[in-house]
Amino acid sequence: MPCTLRYSKWVPPYRYEIFFLIYLIFFSSSVLSEPFYRHFAKSQKIDHQQLRADANSKLSGFYSANLITSSTPSIKFYADILAEKGLPIDLAVIPLMESGNNPQAKSPMGALGLWQFIPSTAREWGLSSTRSDDRKNVIKSTQIAINYLSYLHNQLNDWDLALAAYNWGIGNVKKAIRKGLVKNNTINLKLLPRETRNYLIAFHHLNRLIKFGYKSEDFRKFPNRPYLTIIKQSNIDNYLNKNDLLGMDPKVLLHINGYDVKRKNSLNPDILVPTQTFIKFFSTNKISFKQSKKKKGCSNRYYKVRRGDSISKVARRFKIKIDTFNKINPSIAHLRPGLLVKVCP
Repeated sequence: MPCTLRYSKWVPPYRYEIFFLIYLIFFSSSVLSEPFYRHFAKSQKIDHQQLRADANSKLSGFYSANLITSSTPSIKFYADILAEKGLPIDLAVIPLMESGNNPQAKSPMGALGLWQFIPSTAREWGLSSTRSDDRKNVIKSTQIAINYLSYLHNQLNDWDLALAAYNWGIGNVKKAIRKGLVKNNTINLKLLPRETRNYLIAFHHLNRLIKFGYKSEDFRKFPNRPYLTIIKQSNIDNYLNKNDLLGMDPKVLLHINGYDVKRKNSLNPDILVPTQTFIKFFSTNKISFKQSKKKKGCSNRYYKVRRGDSISKVARRFKIKIDTFNKINPSIAHLRPGLLVKVCP
């Protein structure tokens, strides 16, 4: 009782503004320490309950929780920009579907980068595709992709249609709408090409993995803090020295940015670098981030496609039948560099 009286009578010797500031600092720290994927799940704005049956039966094992967690630094980066622009952070999983989150990925049709811009769309939206190809520039291509997605949504007023247009082309989607693509506010998936149909299914599936799995051990360990931050290219050496990153594998910076950030004649003043949070959770000695343990009896569960690979070549390399390859990768019709495929039944 005396202790209670003493504390109840205690009068702070400082002005109340100081304690309000301390409260704000504590509150901000509390918010930032919230698990990132819990924040992501609470912030999702798109209905991901649709197409659920299709996703469970037709999606490749490539679209897994492991793909999400290994891409966490990038997903956080995309999500912050999307939130700043007022767009659903749900869209942050798109580079995982487009390129396996690989800024160097190139398709046989000439699409390049995280967001897989073809040359004509890149030029139309201000991305240079000449000697210094901006499609590989993570900062520039992400900003343009988000603007492009916003445009598609403004044109079609529906995120599923906008995503279909991103994959198939807005002209094709508008023609399909005139032919009955949307009826009773529902998209008839049968009127979409298989690739676009699976694209929509994968988008909802990845978001559902977060929405219903954020409490799992794989997801809850990542705090809601920046894993990548933007600095001036001219400050790179100072930043690396200050953060004990001089021994970092140069390929990590290449992967984070999409190009050699130490190139002296670089036309890009802003670059991405790992934060201390990145260093705590991810390796700076190699590109591939920490992966979940592989199942016993399967030494090479996934394979990253290289230039010149075909389904038949990959099947021969891992001694599996083409039919088996197609069965365990049902959503993959053709291969492109950087794509992860399942090679273990």
